[in-house]
Amino acid sequence: MNKYVIHGKTSSDFAAAMLNKPQNRREILDPFFSTFNIEVLEFCFTNGVDINFVSVVKADGDETLEAMSNIVYSTGNFSKISWSRAFDAEEYKAVFEKGHEKMNAYVSSMKEAGTE
Repeated sequence: MNKYVIHGKTSSDFAAAMLNKPQNRREILDPFFSTFNIEVLEFCFTNGVDINFVSVVKADGDETLEAMSNIVYSTGNFSKISWSRAFDAEEYKAVFEKGHEKMNAYVSSMKEAGTE
């Protein structure tokens, strides 16, 4: 499973609903996350102006996060929501090792094209 960071800005509809009936949103959403086989590691609200929600989750792949995010956005509870893949230090090292291995092919291609 891959790790992802979800970040967003809650909407005025969200604030109105919470003021009307305060509740633990994580508890309410856990069954929804389960339908996607998403493991929630962190689920935090902040006092940020542009972003006031951050979550760290594990999921099977990008398609899962995109589908889940679209459903959440369609509810009107968020004025914006996005996600990105998160890499731990060892995984990120592997990303750069792969780039390092393939860098010569890029340099060679640029030389052949005469655009170096």
